Amino acid sequence: MKKVVFLAMAVVFVASMAFAQAGSVGVFADPMGLNCNLVDQAPMGLKQYMVVHVYTTGATAVQYRAKVPVCMTATGAMWLSDTNMFAVAVGNSQIGIGIAYGSCKVGPIHTQIINVFAMGTTPACCRWIVDADPNVTSGKIEGSDCAFVVFNPTGGQAFINPNLTCQCNVPAQDTTWGQVKSLYVE
Repeated sequence: MKKVVFLAMAVVFVASMAFAQAGSVGVFADPMGLNCNLVDQAPMGLKQYMVVHVYTTGATAVQYRAKVPVCMTATGAMWLSDTNMFAVAVGNSQIGIGIAYGSCKVGPIHTQIINVFAMGTTPACCRWIVDADPNVTSGKIEGSDCAFVVFNPTGGQAFINPNLTCQCNVPAQDTTWGQVKSLYVE
């Protein structure tokens, strides 16, 4: 019985380590991957959005796609270019890109800036997801760890022009007990 419990604990530990190692790749308003609530409001012009590989305990490369969402392009926005943070990059954010970090890095890893000409008219709650590069046969986002073993980070999601109905995962902010109670006043 002890061997079965130990084996089960070992499987859970290895699985949790694999997730922790893989992390997540998402679009953010900042290069540290702290704010996934994005803004496209007047005036029109150049908007820059950051792709960041977060929550990885060690990675050497990643491959994904971060295509500008239809809910943004339908209102006149258009992708202009990417600014890659690392010298070795194949492809682009719109068709799929592979980026080599040059060494083992720990997250957050700012991989690129997506440059978009936006009209300031993107509707509220426009969801921007990072998904698999269509050229990857696994159909998943792929990366490699510090031993060059392939792993699969999750794809993050961001919201352009969020409101109370569509906030993405943002860190909790400091507050007081009085501020929390005030949220529930009748």
